Amino acid sequence: MESGGVKWGRIGDYIEWCDERNTAGRNYPVIGINRDKTFMPTVANLDGVDITKYKIVSKGMFVFSGMQTGRDICIRIGLYDKAQPALISPAYTTFFINKENDVLPEYFFMYFNREESDRYGWFISDSSVRANLDWPRFLDIEIPLPSVAEQQKVVNAWRAFREIKEQNEAKAAPLMQLCQSYIQEIRKKKNVRNYRIGNAIEVIDKTNKDGSPYEVLGLNNNKMFMPTVASMDTINTSKYKIIRKGEFAFSGMQTGRDKCIRIALYDKDIPALISPAYTTFIFDKKEPILPEYFMMIFKNSEMDRLGWFYSDSSVRANLDWNRFIDIEIPLPLIEVQQAIVNIYKCANEARQIAEEADRLSREVCPALLQHVIHS
Repeated sequence: MESGGVKWGRIGDYIEWCDERNTAGRNYPVIGINRDKTFMPTVANLDGVDITKYKIVSKGMFVFSGMQTGRDICIRIGLYDKAQPALISPAYTTFFINKENDVLPEYFFMYFNREESDRYGWFISDSSVRANLDWPRFLDIEIPLPSVAEQQKVVNAWRAFREIKEQNEAKAAPLMQLCQSYIQEIRKKKNVRNYRIGNAIEVIDKTNKDGSPYEVLGLNNNKMFMPTVASMDTINTSKYKIIRKGEFAFSGMQTGRDKCIRIALYDKDIPALISPAYTTFIFDKKEPILPEYFMMIFKNSEMDRLGWFYSDSSVRANLDWNRFIDIEIPLPLIEVQQAIVNIYKCANEARQIAEEADRLSREVCPALLQHVIHS
């Protein structure tokens, strides 16, 4: 089939199904697929699981799951690019491109890394409760196949963004680790005093009385702000709190259950809205503590364990605000704090560049793909 000079082809004519099992019981990492079509370490408990039944996925292979495609409006598909093989659940399907002279694997992946493809998967998924996309139906999908040279142009752009993302992630990780190492060393020094954080905190409680249309954010377990996952269609945001640059948001809910103190420092120029259930605060500028240093302290797993220990005995195991502000932290000289903060800023800048490259790859590359399809 051709449309506007571009040939279209049925997926099943260009791929080959494979099913290599881990019969030798190799101890490869076990992974799954996120909704954003990236691989992640499995969250399943593997105690007592027979991994010889798991499938082996190698570099250049695709992993597909049609489960809940309609419910999530997402076709879970990933292109594995690591040198070391990995194991995946036998519930996944593995395949590879067998006609690379007609379709590049990365181009194929990019085509399915678009919202339009996810919506189409939702449209053709079955009518079961889970709304699955069956494998035979997936194979019958037709995709546009411009020349390999045109496919390569889009792939090159995608690779460039990906390299920027991976390079900066690789820079950020050791710098963050260096910050935590310095903090651990500070804890061991006898001449560094402990400081009750409640002595420096000033609670603020500014609600969105004017109904400003700021973005609504939440806090995740990584101590970062994220777009809210709650439906805001009928929510009156005038009761939501406004958070501004340099302010903290804190949630003591489920600290013990998750072994995580949810806290984040807001660093954007444009204010945002957060749930009225959160507490917002700033530091008294007269106190000898830098906000970024404070944030680094709470990015340490030891503080999460302390929060778990301090949390109450309710079902949700919350960390009460009064117990939170009684926590003491090591407080070195302001010059030492600043040195740690400077390293943190370098790490954070690298992380932000990686995030921007990832965002651009998701926006620019689909646009380029549309261009080569319709040009």
